[in-house]
Formats: sequence, structure tokens, C-alpha cells
Amino acid sequence: MDADREFRLSNEQRDKLCEMMSSAFLEIRTLCYQGKMEQAADLADAFHNLPKDMWAEFFDLLEFRDVFLKVYQEKYSGKVASNYVALATEIILMGNPDYSGN
Repeated sequence: MDADREFRLSNEQRDKLCEMMSSAFLEIRTLCYQGKMEQAADLADAFHNLPKDMWAEFFDLLEFRDVFLKVYQEKYSGKVASNYVALATEIILMGNPDYSGN
């Protein structure tokens, strides 16, 4: 993890991550009802470590966004209920308003 990319999550950021997970769970349920099991599994895979990792000292929200959420959204471009990458970026900006990445 890059030292200049590292920052600790605030409780407000964790609250927003919990809201994002709730949206993901609802989308997983909808995908299952629609028979889109591979997409549901991929979304679950993107989020499954977040509940414990967001409390860990090593957690990197930028990495979570870029490695898990971007990959999911690129694979299912135009077929996702929420823009998780944009939501993660908003959460990043809450703790690091000078962050200039997209």
C-alpha cells in the first residue's frame, strides 16, 4: 500500500460503506431472482471481505474501489443497479478532499 494513498477511515465513511453494502445485498437478491447467478456471485465476491476489512489497519479504500468494484462494473457495464465506483469515490473524498483520482 502506498503511504501517500493510505488514510484511516472515519466512522462516517464506514457508515457510508455499510449503506453501499446494503445496496449490494439488495442487488444480489434481485440478481438471484432474475436468474443472473454469475453476476450475483461476482458482486458478492467484490464485497465479501469489506465488513471485516474496513476495520483493519491495512485496509485501502482506493484499492477496494480499483481492484474489486471497478472490475465488477467493467465486466457488467450497463447492467448494474448502483455505480459502486462513484459511491466509493465519494466516500474517499469524505476523508481526503484533496484526492484527485477518478
